[in-house]
Amino acid sequence: MQTLNLKQLEAFCAVVERGSFTAAAEALYLAQSTVSGHILALEKDIGVPLLIRSGKRRISLTEEGRRVYDHAHTILQSCTELSRELEEQTSREVSLAASSIPMQYILPPLVSEFHAANPDFRFLLHSGDSASVHRAVLQGETHIGFVGAVMNSRELTYDCIAADPLVLVAPDKPRYRAMLDAGATGNALLGEPLIFREGGSGTQLAGQKFFTENGIDTAVLHIVARMDNSEAVLRGVACGLGCAVVSGLAAGATKELLSFPLVGKNNEREIYMIRARDRRPTRAARAFIDFLLDRKTQR
Repeated sequence: MQTLNLKQLEAFCAVVERGSFTAAAEALYLAQSTVSGHILALEKDIGVPLLIRSGKRRISLTEEGRRVYDHAHTILQSCTELSRELEEQTSREVSLAASSIPMQYILPPLVSEFHAANPDFRFLLHSGDSASVHRAVLQGETHIGFVGAVMNSRELTYDCIAADPLVLVAPDKPRYRAMLDAGATGNALLGEPLIFREGGSGTQLAGQKFFTENGIDTAVLHIVARMDNSEAVLRGVACGLGCAVVSGLAAGATKELLSFPLVGKNNEREIYMIRARDRRPTRAARAFIDFLLDRKTQR
């Protein structure tokens, strides 16, 4: 079998999977005669017919053809995976996905610091809620994720890279300012109209945990709106729509609102870097991971 080659296997698999020489030729951007030539050469090299060609252009596999297809399919998959791995190992691009708080307040300075020491690296950043970031990492759509909630410790590793206190923010109005000056906590304002994040948000999950751990029944809270990003929540509070339990990092970045500490169990959440347990990181991703882990140990 010295003349057996990948082009022959690729043409053979394409014909089997698409059911015709014409469709296979279109998928491979080859002339139909070229595809036919590859199949004939493969059959000649192996020494047995692989396809049964009927008069109505129907194609089926011989017994030998089924065995060859199984092996050829595996070989082509392995070649594709090898090519992908080699490309990733030489690439200097790192793909990151993050929920809104780490995307807006944590990643920018970290990426900037890393890039200053590694100017040949490039970053591709995607944002979403915590649930969508988890999906992106699990499905291999991104190298590393950053979230504020643990959702799947069986398939993912979680490394804490930052802490984020929960606070209650209120509009800068005389009544709220007087309460803040008097030393009131955010717990005293939970009877006010409240704005919540949507269900897939790490901030909302952390807030719900705080309420549960401290015996606060959310069913009796006056929730006036739910919003799908932290900036919208902060703008809603600034406009006087209500108060909100938010990330301390987000609250600290705005001067328009009054920030009240929350007192009780689990009034702080951790921000995690997440990776798939069954997937080896690319060389570029590994460099950024090591940078974050080293930085954590130096704090």
